[in-house]
Amino acid sequence: MTSPFLRNQDVSSPALASGRNPALAEAVRTLRRRALAAVASGLPDGIRQIAITFESADPLAFLAAQPAGGRSFFRSRDGVSSVAMIGRAAAFPHPDDQAFRRLRTVEPGLTALLSGRFDSEREIGAEWRSFGRAQVLVPAITLRRDADRTTLIATLVGDGASTLEVLRNVEDQESPVDPHVVVPEYTPGFGAGVGVDSSEDAWKSAIDATLAEIGNGSVRKIVLARTRTFRLSETADPCELLLRLGNSEPGTYQFMIESLPGIAFIGASPERLFRRSGRVLESEALAGTRPRGETPEADFAEADALFRSDKDRREHSLVLDRIRERLESVVESIRVARAPRLLRLARVQHLCTPLEATLKSDISDGELLARLHPTPAVCGQPAERARAVIRACEPFDRGLYAGPVGLLGATTEVCVAIRSALVVGRSVTAFAGAGIVAGSDANAEWRETEHKLATIERLVRPA
Repeated sequence: MTSPFLRNQDVSSPALASGRNPALAEAVRTLRRRALAAVASGLPDGIRQIAITFESADPLAFLAAQPAGGRSFFRSRDGVSSVAMIGRAAAFPHPDDQAFRRLRTVEPGLTALLSGRFDSEREIGAEWRSFGRAQVLVPAITLRRDADRTTLIATLVGDGASTLEVLRNVEDQESPVDPHVVVPEYTPGFGAGVGVDSSEDAWKSAIDATLAEIGNGSVRKIVLARTRTFRLSETADPCELLLRLGNSEPGTYQFMIESLPGIAFIGASPERLFRRSGRVLESEALAGTRPRGETPEADFAEADALFRSDKDRREHSLVLDRIRERLESVVESIRVARAPRLLRLARVQHLCTPLEATLKSDISDGELLARLHPTPAVCGQPAERARAVIRACEPFDRGLYAGPVGLLGATTEVCVAIRSALVVGRSVTAFAGAGIVAGSDANAEWRETEHKLATIERLVRPA
């Protein structure tokens, strides 16, 4: 069978037709030689980055060719930047960790992967333990594609030993490949199972409990989530699943974090937490959902109903007001769109209001993260009370679902990890949530989560 990685490429290229990418292979060899020379001469500042720019290569395909374990991927929502990361040069617990900030001062172009739990205070479920609580990962090797520019980067920290080992493993393949032919064809097949929280009766009981909390005035909104677990007939390849997910959900952030061989978190999220370049900050309120219609007329009717829905507009306003409130003390100015726009995805459509702000001086990524996560779109308002209710009502650990995932760098871009799934061996567990406010209907919220779960479900159900 033809690998999906190959199907999406121009096989008229001799390099692709043979499965080889000579430019990538030469870049790896050159990078290793330069890294060995840099380590031999010493790293007086404790860090050194070496970069080689070459002809185009596919970062996700490059990642798929590497041995499982310690692979990560992030693609910007506009599709301009895709970053594959292998191994660990260094890791830190928080973006404002002093040692990490020092490295960024020495190497201003340093890029690191951010991943964080939805609720850092909840006990970590066994399935999430390999991911830890929060992490800033400086990858050993990065393959980055920005538009038509592809760069292979080695980051040497300390004695550089971990990065040299990763480079040796990459070079010691028969040949580094443009590995569209390395990943075997993945044929879905499974006996479907449901997550412990996916009983509709249990869902309705949880909705009743949250509506009671809202009714007594302690909280204005609570986002409840549910899961569905699919059992596959063979071990899932996270790169393969992410490729299919990205193809089916264009216009989304796409990410993969692999903690151990056989354990990975993947997703295609529509929701930006924040993007910052210097003092320019972009964020957005994303709340209010309807399914896509099967015909243009039905699609328009669903969108019209969304804009007219008092419940959805109130839910959306709660999210927007919270973001503005949290940013008020750290910005010099803020500009908000006059009205929500429609964000259309393959299965659902949302109300979305973008905003842009000018930050005050010396506002760090860590402070922005603390102020903006979690948004009412995935937690509720007020956040701490909503999280307490979520802990009581959801019989599972969300882990990285609805947490922050993104890249820290000269331009920092962080998404909210929704429309996502945890891959463990032959199991794929999908997550979906719905915002509960006064007037919410349990049956309608169940249907909303069904539409969201379909994003992952259609990847694993046989056609």
